[in-house]
Amino acid sequence: MPGPLSLRGLLPVALGLLLLLLLPPLALRLLWRWRRLETNFRGERIPQSFGLVILLWAGVMLALTAALAPPVRRNCLLWLSGLIGFGGLGFLDDTFGDRQIKGLRGHFRAALKARRVTTGFLKAVGGALLALRLATLLAPDNFLIALLDAALIALSANAINLLDLRPGRAAAVFLVLAVLLLGLLFAAGAPLASGLPLLIVFLPTLLVWERDAQAQAMMGDTGSNLLGAALGLALASTPLAARLVALLLLLALHVAAERVSLSAVIERHPLLRALDRLTGIR
Repeated sequence: MPGPLSLRGLLPVALGLLLLLLLPPLALRLLWRWRRLETNFRGERIPQSFGLVILLWAGVMLALTAALAPPVRRNCLLWLSGLIGFGGLGFLDDTFGDRQIKGLRGHFRAALKARRVTTGFLKAVGGALLALRLATLLAPDNFLIALLDAALIALSANAINLLDLRPGRAAAVFLVLAVLLLGLLFAAGAPLASGLPLLIVFLPTLLVWERDAQAQAMMGDTGSNLLGAALGLALASTPLAARLVALLLLLALHVAAERVSLSAVIERHPLLRALDRLTGIR
């Protein structure tokens, strides 16, 4: 038995490493070929939706882990459905989105006053409904906790979207917060099933961040929406106090983002500006 068991464990690792090597350059080449280009803040036309690398790699590895490891199957499949849903909504916005309408308030105003349903509106409403569904699966016997978790998932998804305005910023923030969350889950004695999916999302994000930070490609809403949802799903496994603090911070960020430009705030404060420049070229 040791031989087959070790082979069973080595094959997913080998496949994962191979995909990590092949997916980024292949995706970049295909995005160029398909002319999925967008103008960045410097006026350069570069590939967008590079976050597909995260979705594809994490999706394959979550599905494989669910198939090979029954103890974590349920959580991996829940994460898989969440990442596909939020990544898909982001891809829809990347493809058909109206860049002239900004912020949640702008998209809801367009829908309610101008009777114009934007992809940003669909992303917000679809994300909220998907977050509620995921949260009820996470906490089927406690509706208040499910509402809290749904708010964390939906607001986290949009929060990372709000940060995705400069090269590398959103991915870098995700990577830092993911490390903190993994540490918190470990310190709280959470089971392996709680942190493993976040670790799976973390690995391809490192490679995507490298190219995003150098303005070689845009992660797009495909990536940022997915990464935010991943943080929200991970937060749902943390202690209640941590979740409540996170909810307050997310609400404050969203209120601030509707009133001021986050990029302008960062540029006005030397410490924030210095930290921001560590995340990518400016």
